[in-house]
Amino acid sequence: MSTRVRRSELFLLVFLGVVFAVSSTLVVGSVAHLDRIGLTVHGVENGAVLRGAAFREVSVSTGEPDLLDRVEVLVDDTVIPTSRDRDRLTLRGFTPAEGEHTLIARVRSATPLVMDAVVDHRFTIDDTPPSLAVQHVRAAGPRSPVTVRGVARSAALVRVGQTRALVVNGVFAATVPAAATVFVEARDAAGNSYGRHVPVPVSRPDVRAEWVTATDWAAAPSRERVLARARGGEIDAVRLDVKDETGQVAYLSEVPLAHQIGAVRDLYDPRAAVEELHRAGVRAVARVVAFQDPVLARASAASGLRDHVGDAAGLTLTNPAHPEVRGYVVALAREAASLGFDDVVLDHAGVESDVDFVAEVRDAVRAGGACFGVVAADGEAVQADFVVPSGR
Repeated sequence: MSTRVRRSELFLLVFLGVVFAVSSTLVVGSVAHLDRIGLTVHGVENGAVLRGAAFREVSVSTGEPDLLDRVEVLVDDTVIPTSRDRDRLTLRGFTPAEGEHTLIARVRSATPLVMDAVVDHRFTIDDTPPSLAVQHVRAAGPRSPVTVRGVARSAALVRVGQTRALVVNGVFAATVPAAATVFVEARDAAGNSYGRHVPVPVSRPDVRAEWVTATDWAAAPSRERVLARARGGEIDAVRLDVKDETGQVAYLSEVPLAHQIGAVRDLYDPRAAVEELHRAGVRAVARVVAFQDPVLARASAASGLRDHVGDAAGLTLTNPAHPEVRGYVVALAREAASLGFDDVVLDHAGVESDVDFVAEVRDAVRAGGACFGVVAADGEAVQADFVVPSGR
């Protein structure tokens, strides 16, 4: 009886040993088989979040290119048509809908009991950019840094200008150098982005300003009368013409075009005027008339540059759409800021219809360290630090 038991046990051990040997052989053979196949999915990692356009770049390769003809690709258990491009299979521009998906690439084994080669990736398609809301921004002064705050839901990264913002639960903040406009961009994990230019107005006190022409400032009696009012506290600012409605530039400007067209006059020294106004305790404001400019209009017409002229009959207006005409105004405004004026006011600019031009002048003025204002009708929305009502 005991002998039969021992023989049974022996047979069982032999059987298990054979099964183990065969299984080991199959496993080793399967691993070697999988290594030889080298099935690889390119362009999407397991757990990746990507845009639909990026998924169109997904491809599949094998260690032996001849095996590509046996590759089957499924997305969410649906077979996807493929096409061969040299040593890879592409998905023929297939783009899954937004949401979570599963991709399976499979090479079925041609050998019985040998496992299929399978690569299984879960991924998410996201084509929706993050939302972006920016709080109202205002700088303490034209040379002051500014802190930009807001909310960017689902954003992985927020940049304010060149600065990466601190983001906590979708709420972001960043402090950047002085600027008239900053570009805020939110980007999510898939690479979707949304951004916008955010104007940064400057806090400026309300002032009682007196407009003084260049010829009045150049005359000692009228200049002293204005300074006496300033010292007496009757006014807070003096608005002094830099370029007026005649097209004349009132000082020895360094803007080349002003000299070329004969617009320059030597009525006052702008730096000295600014210092004198500051000593009197008031703000120095430069007034630049934009497109009412008979000097430039006539010089342009005489040179055959008719596209610089805004009215062919009267030759008093310039063309506000021409880049060189705009550039002339921008250059004078920038120069006024660099000369020390606290504010630069743009007049006769058609600000209600040309926001791009106003933004260009604003950026130039603020870069020079001055506040930017425009003359506009009451209630008119203008991207400026302050507005001077028309007729004042």
